[in-house]
Amino acid sequence: MSRVPRRGCGAAMCLVMLLAGLLGTDPAATQTRLLLPADLALTDHTGAPFTPRDTRGKVVLLAFGYTHCPDVCPMTLSVMAQTMRTLGSDADRVAPLFVSLDPARDVPPLLAQYVRYFHPAIVGLTGTERELTRLTSSLSTDFDVRGDLAGDRYTLDHTANLYLIDASGQVASIVPFGLPPAFLHDRVLALIHGEDDE
Repeated sequence: MSRVPRRGCGAAMCLVMLLAGLLGTDPAATQTRLLLPADLALTDHTGAPFTPRDTRGKVVLLAFGYTHCPDVCPMTLSVMAQTMRTLGSDADRVAPLFVSLDPARDVPPLLAQYVRYFHPAIVGLTGTERELTRLTSSLSTDFDVRGDLAGDRYTLDHTANLYLIDASGQVASIVPFGLPPAFLHDRVLALIHGEDDE
């Protein structure tokens, strides 16, 4: 089970993660290349169908969460929004996505209101439990409901990592929760520039 990590970390570990990112290695990277399912069928916050093909050619910032999340999700979206604001014209080459793992509560109109609070470019996504499970499994993570689904008082355990996906749909980097927007900004620019060199 991929749990929401503790927000605190030892100073030495934070420094290791930061230096690893600056040196071009990924402290949370997996040994295998992770790829989004091309036929994944989700729904965006306008109610329109969405597949990973809609973002091909762009760098994707992907975060998981839900609108009732008390702290981790808003903090992650704030970092995503700050990153988008600092990219200038390069922001047009980035697709920031927030995938809700709570389709029962997070219907498109609520998702639209939620993501637009942070940044107008962020796209809120939702889907069936089957499709959401396919997506999380493709990224070697999962999620778990805590509480009574019959009521409204439940929470979700989910990864707090942010996934940086290249223009071909492969995960290029997994950014741990808690790193500053400047870290993500540099990763995004490096990936964009790397694509320019290909």
